[in-house]
Amino acid sequence: MATSTAPRKAYTDEQGIERASKQQKEGLEDKVEQKSHAAGHLLRMNDRFGSEGGNQMAAGVTYFSVLALFPLLMLMFAGLGFFLNARPDLMRDIQDQITQSLDGDLGDMVNQVIDQAIEQRGAVAGVGLLTTLWSGLNWMNHLRVGVSAMWKVDANEGGNFAMKKLADLLGLIVLILLFVVAAAVTAIGVSSWTSTAMDRLGIGDFPGSRAVVWIVGFLVSVLASFLVMLWVNMYMPRTKVPVKSGLKGALLGAVIFAVLQQFAGLVISSATGNPAGAIFGPIITLMVLLYLIWRVVLYVAAWTATTDESLALEPAEVPEPAVINVRAGAVRGRDEQNAAGKALGVGAALGAIGVGVASLLSRD
Repeated sequence: MATSTAPRKAYTDEQGIERASKQQKEGLEDKVEQKSHAAGHLLRMNDRFGSEGGNQMAAGVTYFSVLALFPLLMLMFAGLGFFLNARPDLMRDIQDQITQSLDGDLGDMVNQVIDQAIEQRGAVAGVGLLTTLWSGLNWMNHLRVGVSAMWKVDANEGGNFAMKKLADLLGLIVLILLFVVAAAVTAIGVSSWTSTAMDRLGIGDFPGSRAVVWIVGFLVSVLASFLVMLWVNMYMPRTKVPVKSGLKGALLGAVIFAVLQQFAGLVISSATGNPAGAIFGPIITLMVLLYLIWRVVLYVAAWTATTDESLALEPAEVPEPAVINVRAGAVRGRDEQNAAGKALGVGAALGAIGVGVASLLSRD
């Protein structure tokens, strides 16, 4: 068989050089890619997620998400306090409902907490706003770093510090609004409103109506999650995201989130269904759910960053500079040769001087 000197394209890098390390790393990916482009894309996604530290990024974003959650709750309670202070009739109805629902001194204690929250709503709002601004910007920064890492981009490198913080603040505000809209849309979709609408149309009793209600709720959940994922997938990376790839990634993430919502109730009930879980279950369940959410977000970012359209926009990787290591023996041999050459040159010069002196003396 004739020997080929042409490099194999499957194992060449961006400079057209065939490398053994690339053969070992991408051999499996090339075989899978030839059989199924979608499966090859999933392998590229998983490789990008692992190589860029996706697990650690998801854990870090989860930690800062929990830190940012409590100031947000303070702001929500402060806003509720301003609202209830303007509606004393509604305030009395809520306190009466609490008294009827909670037995003994527990109801009185909860009502006292509500009264204190309303009285201190200004201070709570001020502290909550400052802490939300600080923790929220940290949360947004870590989320942006994680998503940008899936694109092989350092989110903290370059750029104006003030402009980046303003961009993080804008991202935080829009993301909170989208979360509120998504929660409202999801609540409408999974509530009895769908059944009520079907009853009014006279189609609530036909066979398969429950399946229709579930499908409508699922599609509404997908729509709500799509709004959030589209913003995260397109705005968070500090690089240009192809629109087509960004839309596909957002839709993929929205479907995954809608599926997770169907099982979230099982996770919460299993975590809080025992005495130990009743104490530590809520916070642990919250952290587990947030960790799963941010893993999905980063996986979707890795999927979007490894589409053919996105890979075509990546800058070519510059190979590391070649390092030439000279052996110690070769250095000693070269030094000896240089020393011998210098001695020979000095001897020749002395000989020439001696010949010149002798010729001058012979003339005399």
